[in-house]
Amino acid sequence: MIGRSPLPPEYAEWNARWGAPYGRPAAQEWEVADRLRCLDEIDPDAFGPFAFQLTSDTRVFEYPWAYHALRPEPGMRVLDIGAGLSGLQFVLAMQGCSVTNVDPSAKNGEWGALSAAMWGLTPENHRRIGDAFGVEVRLIPETVQDAGLPPESFDRVLCLSVLEHLDQAEARAVLESAAALLAPGGLVLLTVDLFFDVRPFGVLPANSYGSNLDIYACVRDLGLELVQGEPRELLGFPQYDVSHVVSLVPDLLISPRYPCASQALVLTKPEGGSR
Repeated sequence: MIGRSPLPPEYAEWNARWGAPYGRPAAQEWEVADRLRCLDEIDPDAFGPFAFQLTSDTRVFEYPWAYHALRPEPGMRVLDIGAGLSGLQFVLAMQGCSVTNVDPSAKNGEWGALSAAMWGLTPENHRRIGDAFGVEVRLIPETVQDAGLPPESFDRVLCLSVLEHLDQAEARAVLESAAALLAPGGLVLLTVDLFFDVRPFGVLPANSYGSNLDIYACVRDLGLELVQGEPRELLGFPQYDVSHVVSLVPDLLISPRYPCASQALVLTKPEGGSR
């Protein structure tokens, strides 16, 4: 499915509760870098857990959608791939989940330095946010393929607006690892940006953010089953209908700053193996 506007009431209420996706009103008087710099001096509850990372407008749909689809419970093992400093990982930890964030942007080196300068993502800042909200989220500064995590060790795997920044082969590799790390009966929750200036809607093969991935090629033959998501609205699926998606544009939640919307789907690993 593709995120719609207006949001369902329960999504709007969830965003208001947690200050998602930009932080609570008190945070808006500060630049994100200043919020991080002064984290030890401010009231974190006044800012909220979503105040410490620059984010895209479609997260207003993605975060509450993912939370409700995930259905957190105490003790649930959650893997968040590419979470950066996103507030959702800390919210899930506050709900009693055991959360691991695998993000190679936190590695030392040239890319890590760029990520720190642009996004504030460092292991130290990640730890400081967790401490401010009284939770611990494990951060592994590696790709999920190289994270060394045990097979079938997570009940939920999240990958929110990450895959579109990768090429088709790497996106597939990420999801192969996600499938291997998912316990039987668990869920993989994905959101993937849909860019309207990129093929098959625009003329560009890609833009500065990424490309329109063939989602079906990423998820087929992984031993997972689609349990939430409309194939007519998921790029690459045999049922995908460009005309149908175009007809939905007036009802879609499209970023006011860039022509993109959010495709969302949930896959499960059957208890007895794929059928």
